[in-house]
Amino acid sequence: MKKIFTLLKINLNLNFGISALKYRFTREKKKRWEPVLVVLGIIAGVCSMTALYSLMMLGVFNTGLALNQPEIVLTVAFLFGQLMVLIFGIFYVMSMLFFANDLNILVPLPLKPYEVLGSKLAVVMVNEYMTLLPVLLPPVIIYGVGMKQHFFYWVKAIALVLVSPVIPLILDAIFLLVIMRFINVRKNKDLFAILGGIIGILFAVGINVITQRMPKGNEEEFIRNLLLGNIELIELIGSKFPPSIWVTRALSQAGISGVLYLLLFIAVSAFMFVVLMWLANRIFYKGLLAGQEVSRKRKKLTTNEADRQFSRVTSPVVTIFWREWKIIVRTPIYLLNGLSGIIVAPMIIVVMLVSQKSGDMKELFELINQPGAQMVLTLIAIGVVLFTAGMNLVASTAVSREGRTFWISKIIPVSPKQQVMGKFLNSFSVALLGVIIMSVVMAILLELPVIRFIVIVVIGAACSVATTALNLLIDVLRPKLVWNNPQEAMKQNMNGLLGMLISFAIMAILTAAAVPMAVAKLPEWIIYGTVLLICVALSVLSLLGLFAVAEKSYHKLEM
Repeated sequence: MKKIFTLLKINLNLNFGISALKYRFTREKKKRWEPVLVVLGIIAGVCSMTALYSLMMLGVFNTGLALNQPEIVLTVAFLFGQLMVLIFGIFYVMSMLFFANDLNILVPLPLKPYEVLGSKLAVVMVNEYMTLLPVLLPPVIIYGVGMKQHFFYWVKAIALVLVSPVIPLILDAIFLLVIMRFINVRKNKDLFAILGGIIGILFAVGINVITQRMPKGNEEEFIRNLLLGNIELIELIGSKFPPSIWVTRALSQAGISGVLYLLLFIAVSAFMFVVLMWLANRIFYKGLLAGQEVSRKRKKLTTNEADRQFSRVTSPVVTIFWREWKIIVRTPIYLLNGLSGIIVAPMIIVVMLVSQKSGDMKELFELINQPGAQMVLTLIAIGVVLFTAGMNLVASTAVSREGRTFWISKIIPVSPKQQVMGKFLNSFSVALLGVIIMSVVMAILLELPVIRFIVIVVIGAACSVATTALNLLIDVLRPKLVWNNPQEAMKQNMNGLLGMLISFAIMAILTAAAVPMAVAKLPEWIIYGTVLLICVALSVLSLLGLFAVAEKSYHKLEM
């Protein structure tokens, strides 16, 4: 157990960058604001989502109370939370157990397979708490306060919330350990990563659909009707996945009965953990090492093919441009995180405008046919397009994605300016693709003529030059080159958050310029021209700053 705790401490340190944060707070005093900003941003995002979720759970509780089944809120919450861990946790477990770079270091060490697997699974569980706690705590508090529960209820609740992710994560790990004996998981990791991304996108769109269908002011009535129509389904799923029922009875039943269900839940979790450790000792390393076997291609090139492949000369900027595209396409994490925004955002906009024809959306559709509304709709479309472009992570992680291979960029005979130019064009092409897609969606939904569609695309593209250059500038100045998993370069990189903040700041500047002119009823061409000139000026300044910084920063960067 001592080795497991030592490994757990090391893995937690690497996963959350504890040593780096400690160093930053004690030595680099100028950068103390960075983690504080990240924490504040996370708190703001989580609080807004938790408030809406808590309102929904309050409706479930009140409906259950009217049906004399107030504990249904616990069943719904724990069932949803554990199924969420079961579905999405499988990709997290797969990443930590089979794709992490440190596995090649851990396997030769005098460590038992169960020690390596146990420590990594514990790290996954700690990460799952971040998404699970906002799901479970509001219903537990709502039920406890609403039913005026005693002190022992809160003790049981804490224990059950902490143990709740164990069973689904162990099921994921057992499933992966078994299939890795028959399927080369590491060889097919791209397929699994893409599947996980698709499931995540569908989940996000589904949540948005449910949220948009909820009538404003009648949320409790909507939830009541939804719950009444699906209570049998909830009970059916609960019977097929009994841990959620055990948790419900452990919390809702007083006396020895509640304690027995609590002990049952903990005992089953402990038993499954022992089974997992037993399996790990027997098949974990075998499947892991088998997944490293690769086949070598022996195709011979003809003389003409060799001449075409090795004698062709292209511009270094173009080469860097296509190299970046190949890296993005070949790495599913980069592909999903870099391109999902330009796909998901239009889908969400379509769902919002089509599925909800009442309230604000109804007023927006009525505005389409009113005289003089075309300018307002065009400005709204420009704002939506710029918001979508600002969510792009490709530019703000362009250098970070190189990771430990950055030394290659320092020794190749290509100047930093040319390399940055290639990265900029690659990032801008992604942003431009998003601008065009979102512009088409907005033009169709708002019934805008072609000339206004062109205005939206031109202004969106001009603004994207500035946002792309500034996002790339951030990553050139402070890239995250040390990471164990490509996911860290994208999702655990603060540059992405800083880039979004800069993009939103540019949007605020353009809004501050456009709104007063629109209120003053100036001609449209003056408004669009002014916004375009501001975008062009910001773009020129951003590009000049980017190329000036690139020459100095590339030489200073060390691995």
